Amino acid sequence: MSYGQDQGSVAFSPEESVGISPKKLKKQGAKSKRNIEIIFKTKSGKVLYGNPCLREFTRDMGFEYALQSAKMSNRSGVWNMRGNNLMVFAKLVLKKSPFWKLILNKQVKDCRRKMGDFVG
Repeated sequence: MSYGQDQGSVAFSPEESVGISPKKLKKQGAKSKRNIEIIFKTKSGKVLYGNPCLREFTRDMGFEYALQSAKMSNRSGVWNMRGNNLMVFAKLVLKKSPFWKLILNKQVKDCRRKMGDFVG
């Protein structure tokens, strides 16, 4: 019993069980600390950086877009960027679907309509 608690108070005692198994804790922690892969883009075409709907959808898929300058200082940086993108694309094909890009393009159109970014 710690100081400041009276006998009638309902407080946590070491004898009580919390009721959460380690497996559930691992799942909850894994979702919040999941690694987000980065896909580097040189053109900002259909990325919609400021659209929270699309940003949330891409994070749920497990990646984010990052804008990279087309005029990089050295040639090895371009190859590192393309190698990283190739690995992320391969992970998305295996984990999500071979048609992940089509699913993403459909979601881009939906998010543009919902948020008022659609023109035409």
